[in-house]
Amino acid sequence: MRIHTYAADGGGAHTREVEPGARLREVLVIETDDELVYRVGDESEIDLDVTVAEVFGQEPGHLITHSCRKVAVTVVYAGAEKIVKVHPAVRLRKVRAKAVDEFDIEPADAADLALRLPGRDQDLDLAMPVGAIVPKGTCSVSLDLVHTVRPQG
Repeated sequence: MRIHTYAADGGGAHTREVEPGARLREVLVIETDDELVYRVGDESEIDLDVTVAEVFGQEPGHLITHSCRKVAVTVVYAGAEKIVKVHPAVRLRKVRAKAVDEFDIEPADAADLALRLPGRDQDLDLAMPVGAIVPKGTCSVSLDLVHTVRPQG
């Protein structure tokens, strides 16, 4: 069974094949006592003694380990800033949607908006949990909300 794991400041998913009967404590790296385990997209804490199959059934799954219970995401759009508070297991697509709401951007104008780390030109994968881009030791991150396509002429 395939699982994808994320951690704070982890730079993406680490994918591995595990036995369905493997306990989470056997397949996850927990660095500190305050780190909790969450299923990506779900805010409920998961016990490390459950098996991979108990969490995901027979489907591949995504897990994140994180010490924060909430993340303050400062989103910058057109020179303005808004803070969106979310759980570290929330996918970036939900952060993007909340930011669009906070800035009162019309759906047609929001169609080409992407999230990027400040100073970078690569769009973030909206399927990733926000906790994966939070610097270790913090519970906050800054993101730019940018248009990826601009009509010319």
